[in-house]
Amino acid sequence: MLRIFILPLYLLLSSQVVAETTDKSFENYIDEKQKSISNKVINLFDGVDESINNFFGGSEDNYINDKDIGYENSIDKFFKNEKYIDETQRSFIRIRFGSLLQSKTSTIYNYKISARIPLSRTKRSFQLFIDDIEKNYVNYTTYDDETHNTPQVGIYYFAPKYHDIRSKYSIGVRGFSAFIRARYSKIFKVGKWDIEPTQQFKYSTKYDFEEESNIYFDRQLDNSSLFRTSLHRRTKSKQTGMDYRVAFTYYNTPQEKSGFSVTQYFWGNTKYTTLDKPKTFSGISDYITTFSWRQNIWRDWIAYEIQPGVSFHRQYDYKENYMLRFNLDFYFGSI
Repeated sequence: MLRIFILPLYLLLSSQVVAETTDKSFENYIDEKQKSISNKVINLFDGVDESINNFFGGSEDNYINDKDIGYENSIDKFFKNEKYIDETQRSFIRIRFGSLLQSKTSTIYNYKISARIPLSRTKRSFQLFIDDIEKNYVNYTTYDDETHNTPQVGIYYFAPKYHDIRSKYSIGVRGFSAFIRARYSKIFKVGKWDIEPTQQFKYSTKYDFEEESNIYFDRQLDNSSLFRTSLHRRTKSKQTGMDYRVAFTYYNTPQEKSGFSVTQYFWGNTKYTTLDKPKTFSGISDYITTFSWRQNIWRDWIAYEIQPGVSFHRQYDYKENYMLRFNLDFYFGSI
């Protein structure tokens, strides 16, 4: 069924051409349906919201507004990248249909649902979350069983800032495994640069302990462009060695509803073992260059992303692996 995803993508892209001739009543119908779905989900979890609120004192004055959400980069908000999803306190539901075509291996088709359920009484501090996100850190040629296919469900708690340190805690389940997680971040202004180190710790009853660090060096070039250097490292109890990644990204949003990014990644592991070679390697195992075009189509809550790229991975003796990724996103909520 997922293989027919490309057809509706083309139809939605074509809708841009005929948007001006689309009957207004039909447009209103679509908008009303989008709002109706959002409201139904909100109402569905209203009872959970009330129970949580009563448990923590029953206060009705915890409603969050945009000023409480904290630091948000407008470019991150548009691209909905990993950093934004990790940090935002906005409520949303995202349904994503995707495909990844590669010259060195078979095509991957997938769909994913992610949500931060709005808690109208307690959402200053709490959010219900549902995640089915494939966090493979751009290493498209390998997959982690922990973060592939199995959704996670739980509750986020956003703690008050302490010395400008933002803290987010979560407890939840993934399949038959329970986990707890903590994330800390702080922004430093150094001249024209924003430097944000983050640290995350996670313990799972199935996968034991893992931790990861990220540092973002952001330089806002103008209102529509940003240059970012990001450093990543991660260790896991049941994985030998340490993952690391360096990425250089240029973001540009020439128009309100469209933008592009160009990224150069370097990915490696201190004790990397390929699937077909038992020998252990260190050093850089993958060089990836990608170009991404993202655009809202027809409505602000519908977006598509096309991302061509090329990878030179140790698994393929550093021979080029051409990639083409398609994503089609539907959003419900305030994101």
